[in-house]
Amino acid sequence: MSQSSAESKKATRSRSVKGSSAKALIAGVGGAVCLALGSVYNDMIVKGAPMARWSLTPAAIFAFFALVAVLNVLLGLVHRRLALQRGELAVAYVLMVLGNTLAAGLSGYVLPVITGAYYYATPENNWREVVQPYLPHWIGPRDLNLIRDFYEGNPARAVPWEAWLLPLLYWLLFALALFLVMVCMMVILRRQWVEHEKLAYPMAQLPLAMIADDGSGRLLRPLFRQPLMWLGFALPFGLGSIDALSKYFAVFPAIRLSLGSIPLFEQTASLNLTVYFSIIGFSYLIPQNMALGLWFFHLLSQLQRGAMAFVGAHEQEPALGHFSRYLDPMIFHQAMGAMIALVLGFLWTGRRHLGAVARKALWGDPTVDDSDEIVSYRVAVCGVVCGLGAMGFWLWQTGVPLPHVPLLLFGAFVIFLTIARAAAQGGVAAMYTPTVASDFALSSVGGSALGAKGLAGLALTYPWSTGRATMMVLMVVCANGLKLISEVDVPQRRRLFGGMLATIALTLTATIALIFYLGYQHGAINLNWYFQTYARYPFEFMAKNVLNPPEPNLNGWIYRGVGAAVMAVLLVVHHRFLWWPFHPLGFPIGALFGRMWFSVFVAWLIKAAILKYGGSRLYVSLRPLFLGLILGELVVAGFWVVIDHFTGMQNNHMGGVVF
Repeated sequence: MSQSSAESKKATRSRSVKGSSAKALIAGVGGAVCLALGSVYNDMIVKGAPMARWSLTPAAIFAFFALVAVLNVLLGLVHRRLALQRGELAVAYVLMVLGNTLAAGLSGYVLPVITGAYYYATPENNWREVVQPYLPHWIGPRDLNLIRDFYEGNPARAVPWEAWLLPLLYWLLFALALFLVMVCMMVILRRQWVEHEKLAYPMAQLPLAMIADDGSGRLLRPLFRQPLMWLGFALPFGLGSIDALSKYFAVFPAIRLSLGSIPLFEQTASLNLTVYFSIIGFSYLIPQNMALGLWFFHLLSQLQRGAMAFVGAHEQEPALGHFSRYLDPMIFHQAMGAMIALVLGFLWTGRRHLGAVARKALWGDPTVDDSDEIVSYRVAVCGVVCGLGAMGFWLWQTGVPLPHVPLLLFGAFVIFLTIARAAAQGGVAAMYTPTVASDFALSSVGGSALGAKGLAGLALTYPWSTGRATMMVLMVVCANGLKLISEVDVPQRRRLFGGMLATIALTLTATIALIFYLGYQHGAINLNWYFQTYARYPFEFMAKNVLNPPEPNLNGWIYRGVGAAVMAVLLVVHHRFLWWPFHPLGFPIGALFGRMWFSVFVAWLIKAAILKYGGSRLYVSLRPLFLGLILGELVVAGFWVVIDHFTGMQNNHMGGVVF
């Protein structure tokens, strides 16, 4: 596309659709900060249904529902120009989701990790000799009295910012580098995933439907005029509300949507039968072979796990941390190998596009148009290179030996890209990863090669690289956000990147300040399990491996090779044979699909019946019903968090219905 035609296209779009306007950016950034503060307050004080978990971002959906269905309508009734247009709503949503994700990401996990090694040090665990000397002096405060006041509360004491400010600044720099790499990678891959491969992006379909405009000029969007949507909405909202009311009044029954589990191989493994309406909704929006692959490979992994235990082939790798203990080493090493093959596979599939990106970034190829991206390809490539360099330098300074830094980053971004691909292609909104970057590095090279300082550096990766940290799903947020603004055809996209940076800075500042305030007022150990168990995990992992440095696990390399080979075969079969029914994406993530698989199975079964007996027309007609299932489950969580806040109710999780 020529420069003149690109400029003409942008001018036409700018006249027809408003996008990154000042109004949209203010609404998005302001909403993001409010959501982040609200999510942290819920986690620490209300302790209701989690509003910043996985990739679901229920707080953002709840707030966006209120914005689109209520507030924007009221603004339009006052004056049409006050209401946000479709493109402006898309921009606001992207920023709100980003803020919601960050709420419990860096701020919620960094503070326990930079303090836990000191607060929980005892003569029994010997952390004063085994752990503390190897931690960088700049990583966090070392004054035990200061830390104890934070953990146990000291309302009379003002927050000693002078002791906390410098460590938090170091972590903020790392977070910005991590975000830069993630968003730039997604910019580079956006056109390949959205336009060339045409991935389903199920998690972007609900906000797209919420802001869709039928051209009638009515303020209430078409989705909210669909009776089927409200029918789907009513089911999880009603059941969730009954379950929430059971905490207030004994007359209401507690709702549980679990059918128990099916034991396998004399209970050495099992199949959990739990229904999640949001997962059913997302799975309805993905291709049938994708849904079949997700639940089939989970079934296969459980059969493998049970059979191994039944015949006594069960293995252990004690050196690994908490987040690699969900599976047998053979299985999670296979899964890691499969994830490596998956990432290399879709990079190979997109090699022509990646070549075009390289030509544009390096030589300014005029035939490659990057005007639709939030940053140019040159900036994106530089962002990836500089961001990885900054992350690598930071990790080196924490103690990770320089030769092993690339291995650690490679493992981390293989996992991050797999999560992003699983969300964009399979609608996988909630999942643990089979392993984490620190365990991948330790198992690959051994404890002696890393040394005590290197193990300290691995321990400090927990806040951003483990299955509990929402920082690792930032790439999902970026992927879905770029899909959203592409579908809406938002103009002035370059402004969005600045809005994202502002959201990160303001959100992290606000949430950290709130956690400090609550900690000194109430005691951090009384606020959330982060400060009880998560503050110890990294250093338990470190201490045991410092005292007994493990050797490299050669079997792990073999299992990874097997997993990669199987995944390569599955990818080839999937691309060569149209009749092949199992999508290979399920193989690396199916092992830890746990409580989600049954909901995917239910959706697959329902969709199969609909397509067989009603065809594609019935499938499209029923789509609002399943969007309503997603919306109802996420909105009911936010609704009762608000109610619980005003009534003083705590621990109203609605765990039987929501998430």
